[in-house]
Amino acid sequence: MRRYLLLLITGLAAIAAQGQPTGSPAMEGISRTTLFGVGGASVMDTYLSPYAYTGPSLSVAMTTERPTHWGKGHLTTMARYAVRGAYSKSPVSGGHQWDGALTLAGGCHYNWHLIESRLRLAAGALVEFDGGGTYSTLGGNNPAQAHIGADIAASALAAYTFSVKGHPWQAGVQADVPLVGTQFAMQYGQSYYELFRHGHWDGNLRCTYPGNAPSLRLQATLAIPVRKSRLIVGYGGDVRQSSLNGIKRHAWYNQFLLGFSRKLSILK
Repeated sequence: MRRYLLLLITGLAAIAAQGQPTGSPAMEGISRTTLFGVGGASVMDTYLSPYAYTGPSLSVAMTTERPTHWGKGHLTTMARYAVRGAYSKSPVSGGHQWDGALTLAGGCHYNWHLIESRLRLAAGALVEFDGGGTYSTLGGNNPAQAHIGADIAASALAAYTFSVKGHPWQAGVQADVPLVGTQFAMQYGQSYYELFRHGHWDGNLRCTYPGNAPSLRLQATLAIPVRKSRLIVGYGGDVRQSSLNGIKRHAWYNQFLLGFSRKLSILK
């Protein structure tokens, strides 16, 4: 594992070191970040099993952030696309589960720049879509469970820039908390056959809020300059939980993050 991580770090550093092509136009402050995550996951879905399955997880996330002309330069927009997956094992049997999801999010932040612009504080809102599913090797007649939902999340971040041997390093943290949304949820004992074949819908679209779906996405990173790009290392935690229609579910992802960030330019 150490050997593979070393090769991955070396490869990402080489990609980041390529920087921007010479003679490119002035930068407009657009930042594009790609992060790869590896770590562990705990997944429980009582529609499939009463036990929490644990195992390794992987993820890929791409984030684009750019300033706007509104709000006197204090507003930035953000878009994020992320794919995550886990292969987990039952604690009491030989069963396994595959869990995966795709997340799309977009929104904006209002920014404050303090301490001679070294400290950036931001708060805003995101609209998120999360869709995926879980497959169990011990599922019997219902071996899989689909997860589809959308929500509005509060988002806050802090980033501090400091100097290391004359080079600007940056430490940052961001937290996103879903506040209200809607989610597809099966009833306990309900089958997908009766749902789609016979149209037996029974409150399968539910409103979500922190009382029945407490969730959190947390990311802490360190950006290290490499020529005109930055190498990113850090921690990513994604906690998705719900208790709907008599079914409890959680998907906890804890990962080490590694990637790179670039500033993009726009031709006017």
